Amino acid sequence: MGRASAPQRATPGGTDYPEEPVVPRVFSCLAEEHDPTLILLALAICLSGAAVSMALLRRGAETEGWSRAGWLLLGSVAGGAFVWCTHFIAMLAYQPAASLGFSPLMTLWSLLLAILGWGMAGAVAVAPWRGARLLGGAGMGLAIGLMHYAGMAALGHGGIVEYDPAQVAASLLLGSGFGMLALRLTLRGDRPWQQWLGPLCLSLAVAALHFTGMAAVAIIPLDAVAEPVARSGLALTVAAVGLLVMAAAAAAWMIDHRTRAEARSRLRSLADSALEGLAVVREGRIVEANDTFAAMLGRDRAALLGQPLPGALLFPPGAAEGREGVPVEGRLNHANGSTLEVEVVVREDMPSPGLRVFAFRDLRERREHERRILHLAVHDPLTGLPNRARFAQRMEQVLKAAERRKVLPTLAVLHLGLDRFQEVNDLHGHAGGDALLRGIGRRIAQAVPPRAFAARLGSDEFGVLLPFTEAVEVFDLITRLERLLAEPSYIGGAEVSVTASTGVALFPADARGGEELRASADLAMRRAKASPARGLSFYHAEMDAAERYRRRMKDDLRIALAEGQFHLDCQVQVDLRSGETCGHEMLLRWNHPERGPIPPAEFIPLAEESGLILPIGDWVLREACALAVANPQLGKVAVNLSAVQFSQPDLPRQVEHALASSGLPAERLELEITESMLMQDRSRTLPLLERIKALGVRVAMDDFGTGYSSLGTLRSFPFDKIKLDRSFMAELDTSPQAVGILRAVIGIGRALRIPVLAEGVETQSQLEHLRAEGCDEVQGYLFGRPIPVPGQERAPSEGGTMAA
Repeated sequence: MGRASAPQRATPGGTDYPEEPVVPRVFSCLAEEHDPTLILLALAICLSGAAVSMALLRRGAETEGWSRAGWLLLGSVAGGAFVWCTHFIAMLAYQPAASLGFSPLMTLWSLLLAILGWGMAGAVAVAPWRGARLLGGAGMGLAIGLMHYAGMAALGHGGIVEYDPAQVAASLLLGSGFGMLALRLTLRGDRPWQQWLGPLCLSLAVAALHFTGMAAVAIIPLDAVAEPVARSGLALTVAAVGLLVMAAAAAAWMIDHRTRAEARSRLRSLADSALEGLAVVREGRIVEANDTFAAMLGRDRAALLGQPLPGALLFPPGAAEGREGVPVEGRLNHANGSTLEVEVVVREDMPSPGLRVFAFRDLRERREHERRILHLAVHDPLTGLPNRARFAQRMEQVLKAAERRKVLPTLAVLHLGLDRFQEVNDLHGHAGGDALLRGIGRRIAQAVPPRAFAARLGSDEFGVLLPFTEAVEVFDLITRLERLLAEPSYIGGAEVSVTASTGVALFPADARGGEELRASADLAMRRAKASPARGLSFYHAEMDAAERYRRRMKDDLRIALAEGQFHLDCQVQVDLRSGETCGHEMLLRWNHPERGPIPPAEFIPLAEESGLILPIGDWVLREACALAVANPQLGKVAVNLSAVQFSQPDLPRQVEHALASSGLPAERLELEITESMLMQDRSRTLPLLERIKALGVRVAMDDFGTGYSSLGTLRSFPFDKIKLDRSFMAELDTSPQAVGILRAVIGIGRALRIPVLAEGVETQSQLEHLRAEGCDEVQGYLFGRPIPVPGQERAPSEGGTMAA
């Protein structure tokens, strides 16, 4: 096959024939000038070698560092060997080659070129550059061509080899084109068919380059070879060697593949046990996923493999672009069209370089907990109604919305407080009280119109916010509430009836802000409770002034205790039989620096409300004992106890400490309590009185005749004195009933051997009545008004100062 000067082709036999186009020449060369048996052997070597070398290259692309270098080295040996074997066997299948010799050195050099070129192309293909795969594929095609034409040069030993440049260029273009396609499919395809199509394209690259290159060759033998080449035996030998090389490489790949499969199986078992959804992504596509992630999407695991992530499965796309390890919220698209809120955490280069692990945590349970917590934060857990905080928030929202619209609304705030609710708790227990509150909450929710907003504001208090246009709407709501609340309730089969006191404040007539409006309604409610008729009370400005006065007085009480504004007056008590002084009652007085003397009836209730009565009472007790020691002429001193003081279990200790610190003998101290205080909790108060009596202190029953006046009380505890209330004294001259009560009380005292003292004696006529009935002791203006006790120029005692 020599090349003539004219456009004629010369065959080895010297026959000339017309120049053929490239494609027909390739087919004619393959069909007429090659041994078909050896061609089939070469193609088998090519296909198997392409599959092994592409698998090794793909494995190298999945690794980094020295591991990648090792896989690329193994892949370059396997790839170069299979290309060289394919070429050598196909060369032996070429008929003219039988009459030519082979250059061993050049043949070996072509093998080394194939291995070196394959390794360089593979290293470029797995590089992280843009277009690296295409460049590596083109380089791989050129490496195949370089090896091919180097091998052709070895075949030319003993003859002249000529090339058709057009067909040479065509062979290189085919090899590079199929090489680029092969590497793109192998290194970027995750589907099984793509992984098989890659080696097939590589086989086409080798075969197309070889046979097109063979069609480009014209060989003119110069000398006949002494002994023809044993083509079949040599081809089988080369094939065997090539297969051994590829088998060794394939064995290494299979061992690694099996090891990785076992690791993946263990990893999948571990991943499937995780509560989070896990997806492993390479180059933007899912290569592995656990069952939890598949369940989150409502898809099979197999259907997820190869899907882009992020993409149609996850949005927004930015959910996968946050900082590594930092949770980002996103949504997964479920197969049924719904979306699932998830928290996404991305880990780079895990479990191996080039991979990304997406961890998805289902946020439904967290969102449910958050909604529940939010609901509990703004709702009352007992009744289900909004709570005080939500009520205030709703009011502010309404006012701000009106401010934006620049339209001033008319609002009514109703503050409802149940009457005598404590009695329900005492009678039916807290469970019964809770059941009643739940029923009341349901009735209020039924009574309010849709535009209104009802809430539970406290233990037994409820509120309603009502936007209205006509005042009649407010009265209609009040009427509905009263009617529903008046219906009987049942606790454990027992019928219970409750009423409510309602305070009403209007916006903007009564207040200009939400907090002020709520405070006004609360003040009106408390005024309604204090009213004898109870029921309903609308806010008016005088209430606010009175409330401010009360608050100012409570603050002034604290200052008074700290600055020593209190002092004690004493009022004489006289023994009617001897006419001599038998003791003095110590009376607390407050001289306000601005308002002057404040009556005890005005400041004592405020002290009890604020809790200041405890330090004040402790100071009175200490001060009375100290003054009694400093003024022996006072004799026995009587001190009144507040109901709040009497509720303290450490009262006996306070009395004992006051006596010890002052040095006052216990028999000179008399404590006065009312029967109503004793009746609050007899099981607790009677032992308390017995502990006080054990100290040697005298105990008197004050205001007898105004409370229960129970003979059982006098019998159950040995009082040292009975004090008849002053209210009976004013009626002694005009009321036979008052005289009868006086006679009965004195008779009871005489029968029980308890002295009786009458308070409020102001006239001689009253005194004569008392003397005629045999009263023991008297106290009143007739004998002397309260006067300051001498020796109070000093500051308050230590106990009062510390309490303040």
